[in-house]
Amino acid sequence: MKKLLYILSLSVVFSSCKKWVDINDNPNSANATVPTAEQRLPPLIAQFCDAYESTGTRAAFLSQQLAVTYLSGGNNYNLTGWVSNSANIGWPWQCWYVNAAVNVKPLITAAEKVQAYHYAGVAKIIKAWGFGTLADVYGVMPYDQFDSVGIITPKFDEAAYIQEKVLALLDEGIADLQKTQGPAAPSLAKGDVLNNGKTDNWIRLAYGLKARFLNHTSNLPAFNAQAVLDAASKGPQSKDQNTIMQYVDEGPLVTSTAKEALQYSNTGTSARITLLYLNYLTNNYTGAPKGANNMEDPRVDSLIPSMADQNGVLHRTQGVDMTSGITNSGPVSYSYNAATNTFNKKDSIYVIMRKTPYAPSATDRIQSTGTRYTRRNAQGLLFTSAELRFIEAEIYFRQHKNVEALAAYKAGIQAHLELMAIPPAKITAFLSSSSVEQNAANLTLSNIMIQKYIALSYSPENWADLRRMNYCADAAGNYNEVTGVYKGFKRPAHVNALNYPNQTDWPRRFAIASYEINYNIEQVLKAAPGANNANYIAEKIWWNK
Repeated sequence: MKKLLYILSLSVVFSSCKKWVDINDNPNSANATVPTAEQRLPPLIAQFCDAYESTGTRAAFLSQQLAVTYLSGGNNYNLTGWVSNSANIGWPWQCWYVNAAVNVKPLITAAEKVQAYHYAGVAKIIKAWGFGTLADVYGVMPYDQFDSVGIITPKFDEAAYIQEKVLALLDEGIADLQKTQGPAAPSLAKGDVLNNGKTDNWIRLAYGLKARFLNHTSNLPAFNAQAVLDAASKGPQSKDQNTIMQYVDEGPLVTSTAKEALQYSNTGTSARITLLYLNYLTNNYTGAPKGANNMEDPRVDSLIPSMADQNGVLHRTQGVDMTSGITNSGPVSYSYNAATNTFNKKDSIYVIMRKTPYAPSATDRIQSTGTRYTRRNAQGLLFTSAELRFIEAEIYFRQHKNVEALAAYKAGIQAHLELMAIPPAKITAFLSSSSVEQNAANLTLSNIMIQKYIALSYSPENWADLRRMNYCADAAGNYNEVTGVYKGFKRPAHVNALNYPNQTDWPRRFAIASYEINYNIEQVLKAAPGANNANYIAEKIWWNK
């Protein structure tokens, strides 16, 4: 009782003094009103990138770009067996909702106070991007009520509804970015750590996202191919118009992971390259372009790691064959003994993806050269012109405009080669080789989509494409090497029969995050009645039905 009376007494004192001391917010004390738009934007971008790229890592395991060392019950190991559960898919949900999405409205409010329209526009694009991406992997999620004050069990919205909201948000963002800012508004460059204040890049990003999301509906009767092409024509057209996160390498002794590349963190030392990914890179799949002028893809050594033998000669990693049975007990992790210059396990042929040693001396054995995506200071290729060129190629191909499709297919390959910093002479040689289709009449949808699969490595969009194209299955869902698009993409040997009891079952969505299952199950089941079923993750989402 004494404590209660004491608090009440203090409240009276503070209330009586309010007119004297409560004039301004203390800029050194955190609250919901002090941070300005330019202070709010950098952490919002960082947290969005975490949610987005972490979704991409999980999609890479499901999409058989990445394998992982054996660990019964391990989160990433489960993902490679197509099991998404509350443990291995919870982080993108938490990172988006808790760290990013709830900070969009406060940023917009802060921006509107000073007519910082460009900040408001960027915030709307990030909100659209995050919700559009996650709705397509989870299928259902809270949108309308996710940040409603007083509602602790928000209703879940169907992804189709969320896409309508997302497309409208992108239009709003574009309109805001085209406005003239107020006289007191900070320059966008002051807080934009992603596109460095280039409003044109943000506008192009918004149009590119519209093309991406609209293209997801390619199998629906109301699909509007021209709307996709129109949006793509206003998206990124060149390397300098891409939206790319440049991560920072602060050195091997820095313990903070705040600035390092997400794929460096997420793949760690347990991830491995799959045989499927290696085969796609080396043009080793049914129907791959072949001829008298074959040339190895110059991206191979940028995208897969190599390891030196005892004589110092580099050898590329072997790819993990997801269908061979090795994944039932391997590949196992390994260690290196510098004294004997040997590895303790034969599975060292499956090379780790982090550069090891971090800074090798002339006498150190190279245990891994690493990859361009998994360096500590890698670039996060969030949205690039390469993706749009492949979208155009797909649409033109479906419209039987093979000449236009071939040009867009080659432009997509070139755009990604440039991003990989391949020398111009090698780019020209490769694009002219027989390893790239040169005859419009011979171009296939597989040629286009497999090249897009390479160009969008570690992107959540790859999994959207795989589901949209029905993997390498026929209309009945059976693996079919003749009619299937992603040649060689088969069920992994360790696929969980409880979740995928039939040969026609394929991964279609993430499981619902545990936070919602534990605390909001009533709303979950209203939107997704089968969410508690083991094979829920094989249920198609709206644009696949």
